[in-house]
Amino acid sequence: MKTRSSDDPLLPSWVLRAVIVGALAVLAGAATPPGAALAGGAQSFLSYYAGVFTLLALTAAVVFGLLATDRLILGIRQRVVAQAAHRAASVLAFTFVVAHLLVKVLGGLAAPAQIVVPAVGPVGLGTLAFDLLLVVLATGALRARFARRARPWVWRTLHSLAYVSWPLGIAHGLTAGRAAAPWVTLSYVLCLGAVALAVLTRSIAGVRPRQVRRAGEDVAAPAPLRTRGTAPAARAAGARGEAVR
Repeated sequence: MKTRSSDDPLLPSWVLRAVIVGALAVLAGAATPPGAALAGGAQSFLSYYAGVFTLLALTAAVVFGLLATDRLILGIRQRVVAQAAHRAASVLAFTFVVAHLLVKVLGGLAAPAQIVVPAVGPVGLGTLAFDLLLVVLATGALRARFARRARPWVWRTLHSLAYVSWPLGIAHGLTAGRAAAPWVTLSYVLCLGAVALAVLTRSIAGVRPRQVRRAGEDVAAPAPLRTRGTAPAARAAGARGEAVR
């Protein structure tokens, strides 16, 4: 079985082809009256909930990203699983944020320029969060290049922008548009609690790193080998030496 490396591409090539084929199928189906009604319902649903799903997925990406660096509680296998979940959640967050932006622009609720050009106000917070998220995703996809050029600190600095993008997204979700429903506010509070717990775990792991026993530590030095007959022969030789003296 082939072991997946952290430097492998984030997604296999067939995923992109499947997404393109699926998008074309959706566009073809939307040209029919039943498909148009279904597309309208999907657009309405995404207009209300795509932003919430984006924050939930981004929260999961931040939490799993923090857990993937923990060496106090998780073992190697658990950290590999956390890294895979971190990547999956990141892709899911990007998918939902793209859907969120498309339905807002197509519905006339936002201008295309507001996608990338931040402005003052709640919408500008979301734009800035999206811009930072693009940087984070790009550095995640180009991690191997940073490693080959021996500049991991640059990668860590840029990838850490997720810790800025995430709270900006939370603020955007709570202040932009209509008043948030109680369950939406509760989900944001749970997101804050999950990230705070992950940060606490990571901080404890940084203060008290796991003690890993190295090979050869706490092992007594082996006693010298003694071949059969060595001790008697040595005593006999010593006795002969005393007799000569």
